[in-house]
Amino acid sequence: MQLDGSTLLLTATFVILLCGVSFIVNTAMRRNDASGRLWSLSFLGGMLTALSFSAWNVAPELWWVLVIGNSAYVVSIGALWSGARVFNGRSSLVWIALAGGGVIALLTAIEGPAGGAWTGSSGLFAGIAVFAGLGGAETMRSRMRRNLNARILSFCLWIVCAYYVLRTSIFVTLGPSSDVFQTYFGSQTTTIITILLVLLSTISLSILQAERSGARALGDVTVGVHSVVGVLSAAPFMQQWADWIERSSFHGERLAMVAMDVDNLPQMNMAFGRDFGDRAIRSVAQIIRHHAPTCSLLGHTGAGRFVIVAVVATANDAEELAIRLQTALVDEPIDTEQSLRATASFGVVDTETFGYGLPVLRSALDAAASEARDEGGNRIVLGRRSAVN
Repeated sequence: MQLDGSTLLLTATFVILLCGVSFIVNTAMRRNDASGRLWSLSFLGGMLTALSFSAWNVAPELWWVLVIGNSAYVVSIGALWSGARVFNGRSSLVWIALAGGGVIALLTAIEGPAGGAWTGSSGLFAGIAVFAGLGGAETMRSRMRRNLNARILSFCLWIVCAYYVLRTSIFVTLGPSSDVFQTYFGSQTTTIITILLVLLSTISLSILQAERSGARALGDVTVGVHSVVGVLSAAPFMQQWADWIERSSFHGERLAMVAMDVDNLPQMNMAFGRDFGDRAIRSVAQIIRHHAPTCSLLGHTGAGRFVIVAVVATANDAEELAIRLQTALVDEPIDTEQSLRATASFGVVDTETFGYGLPVLRSALDAAASEARDEGGNRIVLGRRSAVN
């Protein structure tokens, strides 16, 4: 059986609407946080795009619906990237996605009905490729990098990026009527790929959201202001961290931060089960509480990620704290019956090097911890100013 273009478009519209409504309702009912809202915006954009293209397919004289559809398409992919940034603890920069949609709307409107079915397509294809590439890169950073479902989402976004880079190139050089474009990058091929990737992305995003709600990591489960493992949970820790930075800046004190990412946590969960992984996190948290300075701020900001903030006299004091924690992990098993020990990747920064700006310090801390993890784990990396410039 061979489906015509109209049937495929109708099928794609139905799939996108179904996935969009499902995700938005689940997000609203379970965890309506910033990243969830941005991803819901992405689905809203996708739904508006599908409806606009379907309306134009029924009534081609309504060329202006392509202005809406094209701009919504770019905003949809851009919001996906923006939500990933927020998930990773970074600023959303959603205005860039909205601005991109505005530019595409303007270009489509300027071209007008003369372009027919491909009105505004060159800008649209390029915009999708850019935001898909940004999204693919973002889902390979920070906390998303450690999540299998985020890697699946990253794979989808890189496929979209590569496909639209090629599609844009063929569209501009050979034109939409060429045999190469019609055979490999035409509407029917694109629709089939879109259906498959929308389904896969919806599953990945839904599981990511579910992991942060009902089956979320221990870092998100709180008892009052504390994480269930006994140190500050993410939200109160961030408030206290900002307060410490402000007060240390006023007094001219050196503040040091140590990020500690437990190595191989996904593999640990896979090999021994989630319960073992949770017990390991509790054990690591107890080690940190025992070996960090009494006058220090301890936070559990995510699955396997701890941050220690302390006032220090010299830069060496911060590194010595990381060494002390690293040694304690070696000395104290996380499972006494099997004598299993955890290792961690450490990033170390201080205000003497990076100043008293919280966003800069967080970015530098993430970069240092990521470098330690990329070097194989069980490493201590001191933050460098050049890494965040």
